[in-house]
Formats: sequence, C-alpha cells, structure tokens
Amino acid sequence: MEDDVYDLCIVGAGMIGSAVAKYASEWGRVCLVGPEEPKERDVNSKRDIFGCHYDEGRIARCLAHDPVWTQLARISMSRYRQIERDSGIDFYDEVGSLVAGGKDTKYTIDNERVSKEQQLESEILSYETLKTKFPLLNFSDIDHGLYEVKAGHISARNLVSAQIKLAKSKGCTYINEIVEKVTQMEEGGNSKMIVITELGKQVLCRKVLLATGAFTAFRNLLPVDLELEVGLCPLTTAMIEVTADDFTNMRKYPAVIYFGKGADNWKKDYPRSNDGDYSLYMLPPIKYPDEKYYIKLGHLQHATSKRFTSSFEVKEWYCSGGDRQLVNNTVDLFKTVVQGVKPISYHGDNCVINKPQLNDHT
Repeated sequence: MEDDVYDLCIVGAGMIGSAVAKYASEWGRVCLVGPEEPKERDVNSKRDIFGCHYDEGRIARCLAHDPVWTQLARISMSRYRQIERDSGIDFYDEVGSLVAGGKDTKYTIDNERVSKEQQLESEILSYETLKTKFPLLNFSDIDHGLYEVKAGHISARNLVSAQIKLAKSKGCTYINEIVEKVTQMEEGGNSKMIVITELGKQVLCRKVLLATGAFTAFRNLLPVDLELEVGLCPLTTAMIEVTADDFTNMRKYPAVIYFGKGADNWKKDYPRSNDGDYSLYMLPPIKYPDEKYYIKLGHLQHATSKRFTSSFEVKEWYCSGGDRQLVNNTVDLFKTVVQGVKPISYHGDNCVINKPQLNDHT
C-alpha cells in the first residue's frame, strides 16, 4: 500500500543524516535509520559501525580559504540558535575562531581574501596583538592571525540529538538500527527501494539518501554497478584534561587553526608538511560527559599518509584510542603551544574521514 511507502529513507543518523531528516520531514514522509552512539567501543563486540559525532567539541567557523565553504557554513551557522530554541537543546558556544600562521603564506592570504570578499566579521591580529589578546598561546614572531567573532564550537552529540528531536516532531520515523542492505524492486511498472536493517526490518521508500560516511563501502548500500573506492584517512586527537581554574581562564579562548613554522621552542617531533609547516587545530577547554574539562588538539589530514580499506581496520581504529605515539607527541607539542597550563591527564581519541571517488562501470 502507498501509505506504507516513505518518500525518503535516510541511512545514517549522524550530523548529516539528522540534518537531512529535520529538513526533509517538512515536505514529505521520511524515515531515518541509523544506530545511536554505543555505550563503549570494544573491538571484540559485534558492533562495527561508528560515527564521527561522538564528541563535544567541533569547530564552527565561516572563515576559510575556500569561498564555497564560507558560503555554506554561513547558511548553516545562521540556523544554530533557532535549532537550539526549537529543540530546547543547547549545542553552540560562540567563542570565536582564530586562523593563525605565517602572514605571507598562501593559506593565510587566501583566508584574508575570502574574508574580505565575503564580508565576514573578522579582524587581522598582529603578533603583538595575539600576545596581548591571548597571552597563554605561544606564537612565532612571524605569525599573525585572522579572528572571526561569530564562530566557536559545537557539541556534535547535542546537535545530532536536537535535529533528530525536531525531525521526529515533524513526523519522521526514527529506527535505531544498522542498515545491512539497500535494494530496488519493480512493482506494477513502478520502482521502489527497500532498506533492510541487520535485525531484518524492511523500509519501503521511493528514494534513499546515504549519509554513511566512511562506512558506505562496508555494507550492501550501493547499486551493484557502482563501486566505491575508499580512501579512508585515520585521524588522531589528544584529549588533554585541565583544571577547573584553567577552564575558567581559557573557556572563552577561540577555536584555533594553525598553519605555519611555529615558535622556536615548539615540539619538533610532530607530523609536519614537507616544507616543515605545522598544521593543527585546537579547541578551548570544554566540559565532557565525564564531568572533566578537556582541551582537544589534533592534526589535519595531510599530516598522515595512512589509509584504510577494510571494515576491520576501521573498527580496530575506532576502538584503539588513536596512534599512541602521536598522542604523546601531541601532548608534548601542547605544552609548548599553551603556556602556564599543566595537563592533569590525557588520552587519545580518533575518527576516520573519507574522500571517495566513484567509478561508474555501467
């Protein structure tokens, strides 16, 4: 019966899938299928599907070297406060964003150009101003920064929860299961899609949208004549616990993205580009579900050449806590980048990003 057919089934209930469900539910009958965050990550468990939104600190910024990023981010971020009001779930902390590094580098010049062209509310900060405005951060005297006021960080967990809550309020059906297969059927001259979960539940729909990220190739989700070449890049972050006093002193510091040579005393044993540049991001202290305060510091994707191709590799990575040596090196770097803040403890966290290429063999 047509009443049993959804207009759209979204596979994957992370940041992208939940957003699609929220908006699509305004115009049609929608079903969202995807597992909630596991209580623990255990390599010996059956669960092998995870998500990148298991986090309290993600940088939210319009400032970028790519004007398309800036335009899309501006549209997205302009809706944050309304989503918070409508859902009753807070997820956005507007502390600002800082892009810093060598003032004559292409990355910095491109950021300044895009900021000017897109008329962002931003300010160029000299090295002297950086020292005055953010005294705990140790930059090189050849660095300067571009400070964006209307930016900050989000709780990815809370954003997903807010979007799913709003989608459900508009009639969206949410199924907390992993999808095993997507297939197509012909009936009476009409084509329909069937989404089948690991527990055998079937969802009949007219269209399917995959929001499955790094895990797309590890289930039968794509048409048989469409092969996905996975290029899965593992990223490691250090979660550095700080005191409540340090949280108070730094919680309004901006989220930082850095490209440059670094100060002379920065830790040298850290992934860098071929020309010796550091590329890293750092969030101010944030309170996590364990009631502790953490500063997150991580490397960007070109700092590692490792790539995964199998489901087991990705599962093992998600359950590992990241590259332990890199975590240790990151904490050592932190001690030279942030002055006067002594870590209480630290541990690693990780995710996988995907930049696939599609090969159509039809």
